[in-house]
Amino acid sequence: MFAMIRYITVMLACTPLAGFAQPEMPVELDQLIAEALERNPALKAAQYRWDAARHRRHHVSAWDDPMFSYTRWVSTPETRVGPQTNVFLLSQRIPYPGKTGLRGDMVDEEAAAIEAQRHATERDVAFQVKRAYYDLYRIDRSIHILNDYRSVLQRFTRVAEEQYATGTGSQSSVLKSQVEASTVLERRLGFNRARAGIVARINAVRDRAPDTRVGTVTKIDLNRYTIPESSIVHQALTTRQELLEVDARIRRSDLMLRVANLAFRPDFKVQASYITIPKKSSVVSDAGKDAFGIMVGLNIPIHRHRRRAAVDEATATGLAHEMTRQNIANTIRAEIADAYGRMRNTAQTLDLYDQGMMAQAESSLESSVAAYQTGNLDFLNLLDAERTLLQMRLNYIRQQADYRKHVAALEWAAGGELPR
Repeated sequence: MFAMIRYITVMLACTPLAGFAQPEMPVELDQLIAEALERNPALKAAQYRWDAARHRRHHVSAWDDPMFSYTRWVSTPETRVGPQTNVFLLSQRIPYPGKTGLRGDMVDEEAAAIEAQRHATERDVAFQVKRAYYDLYRIDRSIHILNDYRSVLQRFTRVAEEQYATGTGSQSSVLKSQVEASTVLERRLGFNRARAGIVARINAVRDRAPDTRVGTVTKIDLNRYTIPESSIVHQALTTRQELLEVDARIRRSDLMLRVANLAFRPDFKVQASYITIPKKSSVVSDAGKDAFGIMVGLNIPIHRHRRRAAVDEATATGLAHEMTRQNIANTIRAEIADAYGRMRNTAQTLDLYDQGMMAQAESSLESSVAAYQTGNLDFLNLLDAERTLLQMRLNYIRQQADYRKHVAALEWAAGGELPR
């Protein structure tokens, strides 16, 4: 039995060297976010889509290329001034004024929508890093607390062994210490497995191998956020990327409607022709004189049902975007209310810890240690008091991490930085 106790004690003592060692260098949140924004593949893809959209206007709003044609008569037609041999034609289609400009404006609005998507991706990447960072803080701080508890437990184990060896202690105290040591070892294993998963999440966002080491998180911002919810809602309804995107699409649908109405107006065509005529007769005064002509034409928009359908499509598209915007605004209000409520509830829980719960638990442990030293408390009750303080410290760290995660969710719902 004592061999088992010594084995577990040695395992606990060697744990930091055997595969649970934490990286020595601390890591900062801003550092991880900056790296993720620089390397994230989804963000790079969004950037390329925006670059592509910005170049689209030049070929959408440009006129069609002019058309050149050449005719060589096999059987030359005779005219009064001589036979026609070669015919050169150069034509250009000219859209109705305003059509190409509006199409270019539509492309610009589409680019603005894609740019808003790019900014939304940046926001999402930063939010993913923040959530993982605060989870990492909870894990690293919990491991640190377990290390402290392990040191206390090792002292308790030695005392229990000495008392049992001298006949002043009970076997149950030794067994309880052994069970508690096994529990600490198991919890350490669980925390380190969880840490590996969180590190993999962070590395995925910053485009690195899953097992790339990430430093420890030793501290986070513990300041409380007190700006009213209404201020956050007001900012979100002004700057949220999804609203900016749908606003651009609403403007695009308005332009689409104007283009559809212009489709009832004709386009034009200008053509220049040059005909070569060799001189074979001297009877006619202008014999052999080449012919040159100008032709102006336009299309006749007689298929009005097709054009009316395009107008109806643009109108319906605009109404759909309006309803989409309303739905997004409602969703934003709900997201902010949810995150704000969670943040306030967690803040109230932290206030309970700060205003007495932690101090009471520490005082209770001190009293238990004093009573144990005077023989007025047995070993099992002392261990229970220490375990109670351990659990309270772990819960306190969890609440701290949860609070910052709720603030991060509030930042995400607000579209970025919170109002100050």
